[in-house]
Amino acid sequence: MKQTKKAQKPKRYYTRTIDLFFLLIFLIISIISFTIAFSFGILPHTWVFMGAVVIFLIFIGLFLVSLRKMPKWFILVKRAFIIVLCVIIGGSGYFLNKSRMTINRMNQNAQSSITKLHILTAKNSNISSIKDLANKTIGFQNGVDKKNAAYAQKQLRSSIANMQVKEELDYTTLLSDLSLNEVQAIVMSDVYYGMSKSNMKDFEKQVTILDTIEKPKESSQKEEKDITEQPFTIYLSGLDNMGSPDQQTRTDTNLILIVNPKANHIDMVSLPRDGFIPNTALQNANDKLTHTGLYGVDASVETIEQFFNIPIDYYARVSFNSLIEIVDTIGGIDVDVEINFCEQDENRSFKKEDLICLKKGKQHLNGKQALAYSRHRKTEGYDNAGRERAQQRIIKAIINKLISPSAITYINKLLDIAPNYVITNMPTSQITSFVSNELEDLKPWTISSISSDNGVYDNQYTASLSSEYGKSDVYLFAKNEVHAVVNAYDGASQPLDMSNYHFDVSNLYQDTPAINEDPHIVWDTMADNPH
Repeated sequence: MKQTKKAQKPKRYYTRTIDLFFLLIFLIISIISFTIAFSFGILPHTWVFMGAVVIFLIFIGLFLVSLRKMPKWFILVKRAFIIVLCVIIGGSGYFLNKSRMTINRMNQNAQSSITKLHILTAKNSNISSIKDLANKTIGFQNGVDKKNAAYAQKQLRSSIANMQVKEELDYTTLLSDLSLNEVQAIVMSDVYYGMSKSNMKDFEKQVTILDTIEKPKESSQKEEKDITEQPFTIYLSGLDNMGSPDQQTRTDTNLILIVNPKANHIDMVSLPRDGFIPNTALQNANDKLTHTGLYGVDASVETIEQFFNIPIDYYARVSFNSLIEIVDTIGGIDVDVEINFCEQDENRSFKKEDLICLKKGKQHLNGKQALAYSRHRKTEGYDNAGRERAQQRIIKAIINKLISPSAITYINKLLDIAPNYVITNMPTSQITSFVSNELEDLKPWTISSISSDNGVYDNQYTASLSSEYGKSDVYLFAKNEVHAVVNAYDGASQPLDMSNYHFDVSNLYQDTPAINEDPHIVWDTMADNPH
């Protein structure tokens, strides 16, 4: 009998050791996961604290039970319970950490954008390297691209001996100087290099890129807001081509989100890509809004800020393939398609077999179909106003899908792809504080739409295109459209005080400085004075 008891003691000791090992793993995983949760800050701290207290009490209970002799079945159930807890808590910590890394990468991608500056020489010249430019004349632009040109000059002076400089107002003149050998090389930013390729026949056959200088993006620090309490704006920019969203290229989609966290309301403002607007990158010369993207997202932001006289606090950018990948990752979206139409595919193919055709009515759209619907504007009677409505419907559908219970099935993959297809300058700390506040509040949100459909289309010269290309079809804003945006922002930032409320029927736009004072703006006067 004594031998049996002695044999049982090692067995009980062995069982207890295994139980304590399980508990140790459970404790380590819990500490790591809750540390991530506290440091990330995207979950309300009260939630995290209460969760930590509950897990600690469970740990103490399991620890005390492990010290007692229990039936074999109970021990097995206890261990299975610990394993389940480890999977749930560890998985939560994993996704929280992955979310933090994803947001950081999206933000870093926006902050690390660069401008490429090419040193070009004539294809038929005997210059093959930077060293061959010693004692030679190099042309630089001193007009709209003078900041980039000045940076390039500074970099080249240290590597080219006795460099001579010739400055011209525009790149057209510089290219002419290069062809006449008045300069032996010119410096051209990548944006204008791309535009030259598109607009000039055989351009790449006439020039050679000797070298490329990379200029870091100039950071424009703005005062940080408490976006859990203060209204803020986000500029959503959709690029008109495939590839990375950090490109300097035309913007096909332009939306302003005016977010009011106190009222749980968003005003979604659609701006026509062809809106005729003073381009700040071109000394306020009138241009299409889509062309401002050629000078970088900051140029688009500054132009919109000036035109509407409201601040743009943050931006987010996506490209064609961004929308395709995001929609496909979340399993498609349900959208009420407004019309029957056919549109070219993401590669802009006009081949019949490549066209994407949709029927009017409620549809479940994949990524390519969503892109086609967001871009279509050629159907008579539908045009840009219809496209703006389509874009708003698509964004609302994506938001609804992301906040639905089904999001748990694709959140991991979405976190994987997001940094490649979305960039934003909204700091991680701002995103986490906003989400945390909303999770704690749990109030429903409302979304209103503001579209630009009161103006008219007209033929005007645009600053980004040389006058030799003739006039372009542009959208002239109506004053009441701009006033509606200003009112939406003012309503979010300054709750209406009826005791001070007044308006002048004879001048509804008196409180909108951009409308009254900017001499560069060309308005749709017919919409303001209908007859």
